[in-house]
Amino acid sequence: METIEKLTTSECIAAKEMWSEIFYEDSEKFTEYYFREKMPDNTGYGLKEEGRLRAMLFLTPYMARILSPDRQGNLFRDVPLCYIVGVGTKKEYRHRGYMDRLLRAALADLCEAEQPFTFLMPADPAIYTPYQFRYIYERPEFSVQKWGRVQAEPMPEGGEAVLAAFAERELEGRYQLFLKRDPSYYKRQKKESLAQNGDIYLWQENGELAGFYLYAEENGKAEIQEALVAEHFAGKKALDISDETKPVIMARITNVSAMLSLMRLAGQEKEETVSLILRVADPLLPGNNGTFLWTVGKKESTIALLDEADEVDACVGIEGLAQFLFGKKDARDVMCGGRKGKPLEDAVSVKLSCIEPLSRVCINEIV
Repeated sequence: METIEKLTTSECIAAKEMWSEIFYEDSEKFTEYYFREKMPDNTGYGLKEEGRLRAMLFLTPYMARILSPDRQGNLFRDVPLCYIVGVGTKKEYRHRGYMDRLLRAALADLCEAEQPFTFLMPADPAIYTPYQFRYIYERPEFSVQKWGRVQAEPMPEGGEAVLAAFAERELEGRYQLFLKRDPSYYKRQKKESLAQNGDIYLWQENGELAGFYLYAEENGKAEIQEALVAEHFAGKKALDISDETKPVIMARITNVSAMLSLMRLAGQEKEETVSLILRVADPLLPGNNGTFLWTVGKKESTIALLDEADEVDACVGIEGLAQFLFGKKDARDVMCGGRKGKPLEDAVSVKLSCIEPLSRVCINEIV
């Protein structure tokens, strides 16, 4: 008999052998780190046959910082999110739809928990596209001038608080969405970098922190996973960021109301709002299907679920809504008017163009 179950913490940790079998490219050192440091915090889902684990999926919790001004004067909001990792099936049990069942179960729980979206780093985007995941973040290639005038040094013990304050300040100045940085984040990240034969390196200028990068080296391949320097330090040419980017993070909206509530109008002009009647279609999560009255302001968004409305301003699928809200596509490319196949009216398109997309995203975490 096959069952989908939430795994206990001990069952999550016991999945290490199966993880090593499926994700054999991960080094033993990294796997040891992950199961010691991160797995105890995860929510695990397992498909069991006669009590034996055949397929697995894990949700790693993060706190995101999202630009979403409020009436109390806060610019950023802390929003709990989950990173989908470790999706795998034992080789002899593949092609039976096990991943499909696990993914649906996890997405349903995230919807019920009112998390706005979830994200993952796909081994193959074709696996997740049918589940309405779409790319929201492309990572540039970083390179460091190791023999420049200013040398980076490994982060010293106790340096996490200074680094966290620097990173949070710099990220808030450049991005609308990133995962929250605090001392505990970098204490764990130090362990993760060391588990990948790397480290966290810091640049100092005049006794002050001026930048950092995360270095890793696995299977003989060196990689800088993230790098950031202060504007005044950029002229030192210690860090080079390429114009070319690689898509790395896909996301899916898991709760429409929670996602829409994050959005704000663009600009800093006088207080105003726009209202739209939006019909959303989600083939996987019934709770996201419906007609919503969405009122967007500069410091608040309100959403009301309506009974079926005769007049609808726009209709959109859940994947198209994500592409619009994350600034990947224009509203006219993903939405239609109130009637099937009808283009958006100009007045509706103008209203939608007033909404500020969450287009400046930074998610470089790998698990």
